Amino acid sequence: MSLLIFSVQNAFRKKAAAVLAVLGVAFGTALMTFLFSVAAGMEKRAERTFSELSGKIVVTGRDAIFGGLFMGMGTPPVPAYYVQAIEGLPHVEKVYAQVSVIMRPKNVSYAMPLFGYGGEEAQASGKLPYGSLIEGSLPQNNREIIMGKSLQEYLNLLGAPFAVGGVYPFIVMEKGQAKDLELKVVGVYQTGNEVLDGAFSGSEELAREMGKIPAAYVSAINVVVDGVANVEGVARAIQQELAGKKPEVQVVVPREVLNPLKKVLETFGKFLKAVSLVAVLAGGLSIMVVMLLSVVGRMKEFGILKALGWTPANIVFMVLVESVVLSLAGSVLGVGLGCAGLAAAKAYIAGDIAAFTWRVAASVCLAGVAIGVAAGVYPAWRANGALPAKILREV
Repeated sequence: MSLLIFSVQNAFRKKAAAVLAVLGVAFGTALMTFLFSVAAGMEKRAERTFSELSGKIVVTGRDAIFGGLFMGMGTPPVPAYYVQAIEGLPHVEKVYAQVSVIMRPKNVSYAMPLFGYGGEEAQASGKLPYGSLIEGSLPQNNREIIMGKSLQEYLNLLGAPFAVGGVYPFIVMEKGQAKDLELKVVGVYQTGNEVLDGAFSGSEELAREMGKIPAAYVSAINVVVDGVANVEGVARAIQQELAGKKPEVQVVVPREVLNPLKKVLETFGKFLKAVSLVAVLAGGLSIMVVMLLSVVGRMKEFGILKALGWTPANIVFMVLVESVVLSLAGSVLGVGLGCAGLAAAKAYIAGDIAAFTWRVAASVCLAGVAIGVAAGVYPAWRANGALPAKILREV
């Protein structure tokens, strides 16, 4: 125990060198904490969306963009009576129509979706926008809308904040001419489905007015199946039921459409982790350099300690402990700095941009210990090479 205490105290004997080593590791582990948490947050958001879409099917026009994932926007609508043809199929739990349009706020250069819901659909939509309000109130007329939490955060990043209670102009086309339509944002919702959370939602009448969609048509038909295992079978049954009808439709399982995106996110997460590991290795290199310089300058000390009865194991243990202590101090500081960066990101970008967990903290600290041990191996070997007889002759 006395050897351990002595080694810990000895780690900070040269304060300037120790501080540089600690800061080197702290930078790497802070970056590791931040990027690991961001990767975990991305995975969490993706899984939440996948879970929300796991038991659903979307029926849209044949040429709908992104395989119909955006519920029929940008394609001719489909007849509303298709809903009745689907409702009687086995394992179909719920069917509701969707009216969707693309609109653009006047002060923003990007277009975004507006999902319109009728009275019955709004009440029966479960976790959809009208049932997932987290701020404000629901629309009461055709000039009030609610917006997804993700869209609100995205617009804040673009410098075009939308606040509950604000009235904003949107550009709509009428007889080939652009005109302004003022809409009031009365609430914010969060469903866990990033497709919906990145959009506005309002009344079906408003969506039909903006998109010039006739009353007998809808943009998409959403089908909720009674179990994930039955999704593929219901999708095939819908295709058979609507086969030969005009206009033609496509039957899409959103989870399958999102699989390539999920793989991209997984690859990007691995890239973030690789970058953070490189930063930690750079911090470990700083410890190795500091420890090596310290060992070279302390060779006489090690020779005298051996002459006094210290074994090679004692010398190696002391140097390794010093290295690990510096690395642990840097890791703890790095986790703190990483958490501070995450808090700032959550405040200014998005509340769920990252997911810091004890697993992340433990991984970072373990990486710090491993780097400390690895960085101390060569300096410990050099220290063990001190020869008492040679050192004493020089003294």
